[in-house]
Amino acid sequence: MPAVKVVEKTPLFLKAIVDGVSPSLVNALRRVIIAELPALAIDTVIVITNTSAMYDEMLAHRLALIPLTTPLHALPSIEDCETGVVDPSECTVRLTLNVTASDDVMVYSGHLVSDRPDVAPVYKEVPIVKLVKGQSIVLEAYARLGRARDHAKWQAALASYYYYPRVVIKDDRCREICKDICKNLEDPLECTFNRAWACKDICGDGLVVEWDKYKYVFWIESFGNYDIDTVLRETFSIIKKKMSRFLETLMQRAADYSQGK
Repeated sequence: MPAVKVVEKTPLFLKAIVDGVSPSLVNALRRVIIAELPALAIDTVIVITNTSAMYDEMLAHRLALIPLTTPLHALPSIEDCETGVVDPSECTVRLTLNVTASDDVMVYSGHLVSDRPDVAPVYKEVPIVKLVKGQSIVLEAYARLGRARDHAKWQAALASYYYYPRVVIKDDRCREICKDICKNLEDPLECTFNRAWACKDICGDGLVVEWDKYKYVFWIESFGNYDIDTVLRETFSIIKKKMSRFLETLMQRAADYSQGK
């Protein structure tokens, strides 16, 4: 039976041991997390005034990469936004930036002002541009709901995994030889597969390194657009929708084939 054991969890990070599932399923989970999750990101910038040393295009690029809080419960579904079921304005949030330097000043993400109190830069101290005395920036930025499969600025989280290593110590001297690489050779969370192989290169036949094909150490890190619980909830919702569409298409094709279409 598949099993999941949480090793570490914070509001923006999760590490877990996943056991009893195929590599294709774990990889599908990873791919959905890094490419399919919806998030708000600045997509259009209207520059009214920019007397800084930075080109408008570079300024817009920097603004686009600032993570924004994304209250999914208060926004339309990403599918409705992509298909035009709802008015595009419902999938968009306006932010403004208006800074004039009375002295040398660094403009940070915290200077952005949002029309919605629940949408704002996740981190207030992301540097945007430095202004010297007399320079100014006035602009309007429009954040749109999107997915990382279209552009990395919409990526809400990172995810990766590695096979659960199995280390067999045949020569106790390996513990001393490898202590700088792995303090505990039998701890798969500390001594990852790559580290274990590095130990084997040093220790030789005194160490056997294998892996479990159906067991993994899986981790997720949110960029702060929303918390880990929301990341997981949205990920499994997307996978469920994809599987439902696949089954519907498969059944329809089967029905068409049986009718000679």
